[in-house]
Formats: sequence, structure tokens, C-alpha cells
Amino acid sequence: MKPPPLLRLRPGTPVLSRGGGQVQCGSDPRWSFVLSGLTPGEETWLEEIAERRHVTVEQSAARCGVPAERRDEIMTALFRAGVLVPVPGTVGVVTAQADGAADATVLGMLRPDGAGLATLADRARRVVGIVGLGRLGTAVALHLATAGVGGLLLHDPLPVQVTDVGLGGLRAVDVGQARDDAVRSLLAERSPRVTVRVDSSRAGGAGLDPTDLDVVVVTEPHAAHPARYRRLLGLGVPHLPVVVREADVVVGPFVRPGRSACVTCVDLAHADADREWPALATQLRKVAEPTHEATLAAVAAATAAGQVLAQLDGHRPAAVGACLEISLPAGLPRARPAEPHPRCGCVVLPA
Repeated sequence: MKPPPLLRLRPGTPVLSRGGGQVQCGSDPRWSFVLSGLTPGEETWLEEIAERRHVTVEQSAARCGVPAERRDEIMTALFRAGVLVPVPGTVGVVTAQADGAADATVLGMLRPDGAGLATLADRARRVVGIVGLGRLGTAVALHLATAGVGGLLLHDPLPVQVTDVGLGGLRAVDVGQARDDAVRSLLAERSPRVTVRVDSSRAGGAGLDPTDLDVVVVTEPHAAHPARYRRLLGLGVPHLPVVVREADVVVGPFVRPGRSACVTCVDLAHADADREWPALATQLRKVAEPTHEATLAAVAAATAAGQVLAQLDGHRPAAVGACLEISLPAGLPRARPAEPHPRCGCVVLPA
């Protein structure tokens, strides 16, 4: 398989000398590899194309004295390993100043073509709904806007509390305002390119009109309420519950309607394990919203935003078929499986 013309080394790939005519490309064990049997000139060539992006691979090889036949042999090996990628053309309207543009190099590592800007251009066309805008929900909105998501639809008419302030999000001046209005104002300052709408409808379900949304994130206290998600499930809108409890946060399951376990599945599994769960859940849903502790809110927000971005970018979120439990003092997500429940019927179960 001969590599096509106009290639470059995948941006962000370190080229490391191992001595003895060996060069290692990359450090991530998912894709790093070693080339052996190289001459000093060939090593210099590979190091140069990693550092000098404005020089073509062929020009650099000629300057380092690498014969054309040997150059093509090495390029073929690099291309097969996924280290050489096409030189990108113009992609969308993403610029170096746009939200998410700083992430393009890393995002390119996850694509066969290395085109991180294409991922950002696709994100810019996506709209995410966020319900529940305390510390955690606000941080999710900021994460998604910074990562280049083009539109956000917000819903939380409750007033900002003093305990909502912090984490680089809501400010003391916002106290008393409706949370969604305050977050919209905040995003207008931080990420003016993002289209932000406040949904004041009472459309049932999660509290917003989800018909034009790619994903919905719902932050709620103590116990997820399956009834809130029925409309999202019926319309086929992927959604992610984030439940804040006393000293932990549960992110998930990420629901792909008809293809993975839903919130009702998890609720029924709780009831199977504890026959008193329905009565306990009803009581929990009447308890006042807990405060969003700083570390938990930060880790859970980043985790939730990561699940949403994985979905938008065409990957399978880790929270599909799982609940990611984040508790103090560890502060690390732990995955607990969430299987489709036979009494739910949200997916077609095998006989």
C-alpha cells in the first residue's frame, strides 16, 4: 500500500531516538511503535519532520540525504502505522481563536486522518440541552462551550444560591437571578461564539423542548426520576442523567434510546435489590437539593462533558451501559454496569 501524496507527520507525535538506529514514534501505548535499522540521516529526517511543519516530508528527506527509494520505504511504514496523515484543507469556519481550537491536535490523534479541526467543525454544528444549572451543571455548560459545541439550550429557572457560586462559573453578582439566565450571561462573556438559548417552556419530560437537540444532560438531586426522561426516550434523543447525592455523584447511564439501558432500567434494578426502593426514591425526590461540593462537581462535570463529547464525536461513551460513580475522598470514577431490564422494554432483549 503506497502512501498518497501530500502527507505530513500526525501533529503532536513525538519522535524519540532510542539509539542504535532506532526511533520511537509516539508515547501513547495505543499507537506508539519503533522503527529500526535507520541511518543517522534518516533519524535526523524523522526528527525534523516532527519539528518543522512548514517543510514537506519529501523536501526534508532530500535535505537530510535520504535516497528517494529509502524515503518511500520509510514513508510507507509510517503510513501503514497511521503516523503519516493527509495535509488538511480548509475545514468549516474553525479558527485558531475559536472555542475548542486548542484541542485540535489531541482530537486529531483519535482520527485516522488526523483532522482534529474536522471534529471541531462537526461539534460547532451540534446543540446540547442542559437541565439543572447549579455548580455542576454550569461547569458542564462551560466545558462544552470551551470544547467547541456550537449551541446550548439551558433550563433551570431556580434562583442562583450563594452555594452555587464558584468553580470559575456563577458569580456573587448572579445570586438571586434565574440560573439559566445567569449561565447564559456568563457564556456570552466566556464563549461569545456559542449560541445559547434559555428554554422557559414547561414541555414535560426533562423540562425543555428536545426536538432539535443532539444530547440532553439532566442534573438532579438524590435519585433520578424515570418519568422525566420518557419524552427524550420516545423522541430518540440521547441523554445523560447526573445524580448528586450526599457525598458522591453518579454520571449515567448514557442512554442511547432503543440501544442501551435507560433510567427506568436502573430504577427497576434498584427495586429488585431493595423492595423498599420505590418508597425511598419517592422520599428522596422531596428532599432539598444537596450542595455541589467543589471537587465532586469539578470531576463529575468533566466526566459528564467527556461522555457528551464522545457521543458527538462518534465514539461510544463509557457510560453507555454503565453508571460512573464518583465519590469522596477518592474522587475517581468507578463504573458499575447498567443492563437493560426485562420489565422495562426500552430495548429489544434477546430471547
